[in-house]
Amino acid sequence: MIRHLVRTSAVLAAAVLSLAACGGGDTASKGTAPHPVFSEPLARQVNLALRHTQETGGADFRQTVTFGAGKDTAVQDVTGRLDFAGSRGEAAHRWSLTPGFPEAARETLLGTLPGRATGDAAGRYTVDTHVIHYRAESAGYWLRYEGDIKPLWGIDSISHLRGTEGAIGGTLLEVLSGVRPAAGRPTADGGRSYRADIALGTALDLFPYDLRTEFVPRPLYATASSPPVPVTVDVDREGRIVRARADLSSLLSHEEESLLAGVTTLRADLTLGRFGAPRPAVPAAPDGRVLDAADTVRLSYDLAAGECMDFNTGMRHSRLVIRVSCAGPHDGKVLGQHPLRGAYPGAEEAMDRAERACGRSTGGSHWYTWSTRDEWSDRGSGRATCYTVTARRSTA
Repeated sequence: MIRHLVRTSAVLAAAVLSLAACGGGDTASKGTAPHPVFSEPLARQVNLALRHTQETGGADFRQTVTFGAGKDTAVQDVTGRLDFAGSRGEAAHRWSLTPGFPEAARETLLGTLPGRATGDAAGRYTVDTHVIHYRAESAGYWLRYEGDIKPLWGIDSISHLRGTEGAIGGTLLEVLSGVRPAAGRPTADGGRSYRADIALGTALDLFPYDLRTEFVPRPLYATASSPPVPVTVDVDREGRIVRARADLSSLLSHEEESLLAGVTTLRADLTLGRFGAPRPAVPAAPDGRVLDAADTVRLSYDLAAGECMDFNTGMRHSRLVIRVSCAGPHDGKVLGQHPLRGAYPGAEEAMDRAERACGRSTGGSHWYTWSTRDEWSDRGSGRATCYTVTARRSTA
């Protein structure tokens, strides 16, 4: 945006010099080496700053993502360390939600688990190019996810933790390589602040697959008409990215059936600091007990009667559980598995049939779940899973 005209020739001259410095590459003074970022054309400067940041070897980061619904908010705070040279990272996340935040949106962001209202509001993870270790706040162990995440390959929310521009995914670093600044201005500390846009489809990549489906209607690619997402990027005098902010509100769907209905604002704010090789080094694997997700994470109807399970896999999926020993702490125990034969009868009838099957076999208090339409179709029949929910982390 062009600002109002200045009133004096002296101020006008200063403004012209300032705009000349921001509009493109700076001309190096006699005897001064060109700046690795600011001396280049404006269109390339944010991309070059990203590369220069990565070349420092590592950085600490913090990102907050804020969903707003009137006066109420759901804020995800992620803090951690990035080892750019070693392609590793570690982080901790925590959700803070005000009491009036819409219940459907709360369940969508935290995940709905069997026997609990929502999943854990906090967790930790370590990530490299091949392996993701995840630990829910309520768990006494880490889950090791390697390669393609099964059984929800391609649609899980764990793979999203693996980044491309930094080891930790879901940060604004992931979308800055394609940014073309519309304007840049010097800052008081000798750095630059850039104003730019990213495409709406690109902004979707900041979120895991299961959340993307609750945003604007898809598909959203280059051929789709959509408003751009405004981004501001701050670069320090050394050419390193120190902050990025984005107003992602245009991602939000206005359709009543969206589980995020009622949420009207969405913003992300990323800060970077403590550049250089991480000290101490980011570990290749976390300390403590580790379970291999390939052996332990299962759909609930794959567990046999008498087996025990934990609910929080980190994937926010109500049908996925962790098979654990009944001798240790656990969230629930399978009482029985019952076939539901014939064609899929619809959600309400499937629920009624599961309730009847579990009621006949277990008698007293119990919980139950049943096959979805797709699961029913894939198997040729449905299944009712009957289980109990124990006191949290119980050994009973």
